[in-house]
Amino acid sequence: MINASLVLSVLCGVPSCTDEIENEIVENNAKMQEFDASDGTLRLGKRIPNPYSLKVVQQAYNELAEQSGLRSCETLAPTHLYLKFAPKNLEELRLLESDTTLYFYNYPLDVELIGEGGGYHDPSLPDTVPTYQYVCVPIDHPLPEVEHEVLDEVYYEEEEGGLRSGSAISWEQLEEKAYLLAGDSSIISTPETRGSKWRAGGRLRYEDNYTNTVVPLEGVPVRMRYHIITYQNCTDKSGYFQCSTTKRGDCKYSIEWKRAVFRIIPENRIATADYVIQENKSRVDKIFRKSENVKQWIYASLFIPTHEFFYKDMCGIQRPEEDIDITPEEIDSKYRSGRFNGSYPKEIKIFRYYTKDKIEKNSASYYGTTIHELAHSCHREYVGEKTFEKVESCVTDTWAVGVQDYCSLRKYGEYGRIITYRGTGIKIYDNQYTGLVNDLRDNQVEDSNFNQGYLFDNVSGYTLYDIQRALKDATTWDKFKSNVKSIKTIDNETSKSIDALFTYWSNE
Repeated sequence: MINASLVLSVLCGVPSCTDEIENEIVENNAKMQEFDASDGTLRLGKRIPNPYSLKVVQQAYNELAEQSGLRSCETLAPTHLYLKFAPKNLEELRLLESDTTLYFYNYPLDVELIGEGGGYHDPSLPDTVPTYQYVCVPIDHPLPEVEHEVLDEVYYEEEEGGLRSGSAISWEQLEEKAYLLAGDSSIISTPETRGSKWRAGGRLRYEDNYTNTVVPLEGVPVRMRYHIITYQNCTDKSGYFQCSTTKRGDCKYSIEWKRAVFRIIPENRIATADYVIQENKSRVDKIFRKSENVKQWIYASLFIPTHEFFYKDMCGIQRPEEDIDITPEEIDSKYRSGRFNGSYPKEIKIFRYYTKDKIEKNSASYYGTTIHELAHSCHREYVGEKTFEKVESCVTDTWAVGVQDYCSLRKYGEYGRIITYRGTGIKIYDNQYTGLVNDLRDNQVEDSNFNQGYLFDNVSGYTLYDIQRALKDATTWDKFKSNVKSIKTIDNETSKSIDALFTYWSNE
């Protein structure tokens, strides 16, 4: 968090408001409200006094000053504001989320969270309207033009290099006293931390039900919250994360299934998919299993390939369009596995079932389908919106299925469509989903793998990057072939072999 300036002044006398704070704690504890979350596990309980409230911290300072015999004391100025935003539509919600330095929550930060879960939406609002967004903002931070109210003034200092250097009362003393005044003794004694400083952290993993293994979740932003103060860190390639600083007191962990360039969106809800991992632990070790919470498992299934496409090695090809939504849905009316929508809001839909018999995707199926739809997005980004609208479907789907096959082969050792359609009776190729990209890349006989005839493949050596270059201005199958032949120096025999491949996979 960013520290703001502290305004100091001198007062005579040290008033006391301990009774007022204690009365507020009793009153808040009496207000018990519980709401079921969308997946039925997370509930909101009683209000919890905020130890970082300016009035609590000021009272803590006054009492410490009195105990120390100081003849004068400081009047503390707020360093942050605790705000409640009320976005009226998706545009206003996206405006809030565009500031990646702030951590918005869809539930109040001064309430007890019971259990694990996500998807909270205030019951006083219709599902078609974004729920309220709660955030702690540095006092001098510019605010977006979205309706909001100030819930509390906040005082907070960083653990190291704080504002109180040279002061008679340290921030560590002040924070501890404020916690105790607010009725939270975790800062001095918990079963796990015993009052000492510790570094919050843990590990996130995912159960891959295609390989029957548990694998690390990489790149997931984990929020570590101390009442209304949040730190965030993304999981590394082994799934580990940790807080950037050491602190005392209970820590609340949560995640949002998003990065700066994409977000996972729950079906029929204007929000970002989120999850409260668990409450008040020094370390967490969470495995997302389908059997325990299918919604969160699906979110993780979509996050893995999307994060890979945006942030990992993709052979130098264009990344997908930024600010894109990935939405899981149950089933498509045309029984499609996925769908790419390039209009605003840019969205990819991935369907849980892709036959009327409700044959369900596994981990590899989610992976391959998501890669396929993201390949459409990167194609559109590479050639431009106007050109992409004119491209024949045999070209767009040949490219997308080629990227899907490449990534699935790299990750699972098998082509994506074998993984997706195994045992369903669905035709693996139709005229627009061709094996051309694979044939250009390698010397394997594409149709011998898929049992659809035979054509000896005499072409190889093209990379995904090469084939993407051939997509430039290629709105037709013939133009695509012409570009493939021109991007590299080839001999007459290779040219004839490319002609044969394009003829074989022709959509005509």
